[in-house]
Amino acid sequence: MILRGVILVAFLFGASEALYLTPAATSITKSVGESVLFTCTNNDPSSQDIPTWQDTDGYPIRTIDNGGSQDMHVVVYPADKRSQLNIFNIIQNYEGSYGCVLGQDSDSRRLIVFEELEFPNKCPRGPNDPPCDKTHQDNQDIIIHEADRLECTVIGKPEPTIGWNFKGNPISELDERYTFQRTVQGEEITHILAIGNVTRYDEGLYKCQASQLEQAVIKSLDITVDVQEPPKIILPPQDKNGTEHGSITFYCRAEGDPQPEYTWYRGGGDPLQDGEKYTLGDEGRELTIKDLVKNDLGDYTCQAENAAGIDQKAGFLNVFIPPLLNPAFNQTKSLNEQVELECFLRRGEEDTWLRWRRGEKWLRDGKQEFNERWEVFSRVEQGSTVKVLRITDITKEDEGPYTCWAENAGGEDEEDHWLLVEYAPVIDLNRSPHEVKGWVDNESNMTCHWDAFPDAKVRWSRNQIPLKDGVNATIETEEVIGGVITILYVTPTSRDFGPYECHAENRLGKATHNINFKQVFPPEPLTNIRVTDISSTTFTIEVEDPDDNGGLRIEGYQVGYHLPGYPEDYQDFNETEPIKVLGLTPDRKYFYRVAAVNDVGVGEFSDNKTVTTEYYSPPDAPIILSKKDDGRGDKYTLEWREADNNGGGPVQKFEIRWSLVSNKDETELGPDPQDIEVDRNAIAYTITNLEPGKYYWIEIYARNAFGLSKSDGINIVMPGGVPLIPTTKYPGNKLPQISGDLSTAALIGIILGAFFVLLIIVDISCYFMNSCGFMMCICVHCCGKVPPDEKDDLELGDGPPGYGDVEEVRGIDEFEVKLKALDDDDHWGSQC
Repeated sequence: MILRGVILVAFLFGASEALYLTPAATSITKSVGESVLFTCTNNDPSSQDIPTWQDTDGYPIRTIDNGGSQDMHVVVYPADKRSQLNIFNIIQNYEGSYGCVLGQDSDSRRLIVFEELEFPNKCPRGPNDPPCDKTHQDNQDIIIHEADRLECTVIGKPEPTIGWNFKGNPISELDERYTFQRTVQGEEITHILAIGNVTRYDEGLYKCQASQLEQAVIKSLDITVDVQEPPKIILPPQDKNGTEHGSITFYCRAEGDPQPEYTWYRGGGDPLQDGEKYTLGDEGRELTIKDLVKNDLGDYTCQAENAAGIDQKAGFLNVFIPPLLNPAFNQTKSLNEQVELECFLRRGEEDTWLRWRRGEKWLRDGKQEFNERWEVFSRVEQGSTVKVLRITDITKEDEGPYTCWAENAGGEDEEDHWLLVEYAPVIDLNRSPHEVKGWVDNESNMTCHWDAFPDAKVRWSRNQIPLKDGVNATIETEEVIGGVITILYVTPTSRDFGPYECHAENRLGKATHNINFKQVFPPEPLTNIRVTDISSTTFTIEVEDPDDNGGLRIEGYQVGYHLPGYPEDYQDFNETEPIKVLGLTPDRKYFYRVAAVNDVGVGEFSDNKTVTTEYYSPPDAPIILSKKDDGRGDKYTLEWREADNNGGGPVQKFEIRWSLVSNKDETELGPDPQDIEVDRNAIAYTITNLEPGKYYWIEIYARNAFGLSKSDGINIVMPGGVPLIPTTKYPGNKLPQISGDLSTAALIGIILGAFFVLLIIVDISCYFMNSCGFMMCICVHCCGKVPPDEKDDLELGDGPPGYGDVEEVRGIDEFEVKLKALDDDDHWGSQC
């Protein structure tokens, strides 16, 4: 300690001249971790002593051999009378004055340890470093609408001076929104920037600047500040009604910055986890509760949380048990008895509605207006309500299902209770025939349609003799809507016709139905036959039905015909078509006869008659099949078939002719017709280049070796356009007519034309009656006519010289004469 005092005295009153120290500066600054050396040399020639070194506490510093440390030790150089102090790996505790002592002489050098500025817990920015988060001090959050603060922790010696700026602008200590504070913990000094009533404006980049003035060092820390908003639930869970064994979903939505995280609670319990019972969806915003039971009833809370705060809202779940009705109890009753159908709950909510329904008709409590035998009422049995439907004086129409229906907040249920009504067999006479017609060797059937409950036993008989299935009859039974049908199949001989009986019987009674199985025959011969038309290859017959049709309606006719000495040929015709025999040879005598046909077969033929076909001739006119409005665009396809009579020679070709006509009633070709020949096998031809909206007359002919046929014709109109009168003369001095089939564009044109003509008439009227209008304007400005107002002035005596004494005009004719005189005068210009 004495030596320490000596050093201090030497430092205060000057260094000893006997000692020489390096470096020459009395103090030196080094950073932590660096090294420094000091030398001390004895300059006294009379002394051979070597100076020694003392540490900052006045204790000797030794050589390594004598206990000095590797980081701080002395090296002695006797020859130079010099000692060297080596200090390695400088730490903060090495700061202070180190003294060199030689006897009574001493000197010292001060070591100042400089600790470089450092911002601890700063986000690493290396390419392989993890991303920055809120645990680093250069990423900080503050909460909106609250008083909050930013912190800047710095390490360094000497202690630095701190300044703040925001978005490049310094923050003044005079700004009342900010408060500057400082805390010290060990080597770390934390500077605090307190902000009152945080707003969105406070979000952004802040700089914490630390400076060591003596060392001319300045460093800054960029702090990214995020203004956070506490969660606010904007869509809270709504109260829910669920059904047992069903599922429901609560929905929750919240605002906040950063985005809130969601947690669900039931009551005050632990957070609900995703699993079999609960499903968390949409990042926790949705809670689905599955397989609901009554015990799931209660509050379910949605908690939205972020770094800025927490918000909670709850929704209530009510679980309803759907109704479960008693099982259906079907009952069987006889006619005129009474029945009670009961309906009650086996399980469900107390507030459950019970009703009865028949088909789509609901039954109200009490007797029904449409049927007073039906009554609905309630009674209590063993503490439960029973809804009863009572039916008295039961009829067959009461049979069927009656539906009990239950509904509550949890759902609905229904059960069909059947009432079966017993009754004796009833045969439906509307569907069971009284007579069936048949003929020998043709299978026929007789049908018995019956209904009964319980089912009836049905048997058939003929003349009271039982018929048995598989023995002397074939019997089948089939269920149909409204009952059962039993069918008796018979392939009769002449002895099997006559009365048959159907018997239906159950324990309540029986019913019998009689059916007459009537034999029918082919029709009798025809007696009234005549030929009505003869051609080269055809003839047509008219007949009257026979006196006896055999018991069935006539379905058609058969004609037998042949040349003398040739086999007979036959042609068949149905009852609706003409009896026209085709394919004959011209100029030949034929024998023919006719028979009527019914379902039994062909009747007996009439007596033979004769007919002679005409000589060879041109064919009959082809028959047009197409329609008058079949035109498409500028084309029309004519379709036809060859006539039945080809005149005795094959058709060689067809000829088609067409021309423009004036209207839809024309049936002759107009001037300048066009024509075309087509092949004998053709059945259609397309005419092109027809004008839209025009009428055309088309004719078709057939030609064979004997000449040209007569024509078949058709009047057509082409679609589109306005039919116009052809610019040709018309036969018969008929006046041409414009078609009434005008298009929309034509009608608009006609209306606009009529309107324009009306305007011209009005303008001309205005010109002559009131001296105004468009025509008057043209006459004044282009032809020099006197304007009406100037004529008025002249009338009052204000005209040019020579016209000042205009007489008072009392008649309009005289007035116009005088005005015309003024118009003719050269003074006023030329007349228009």
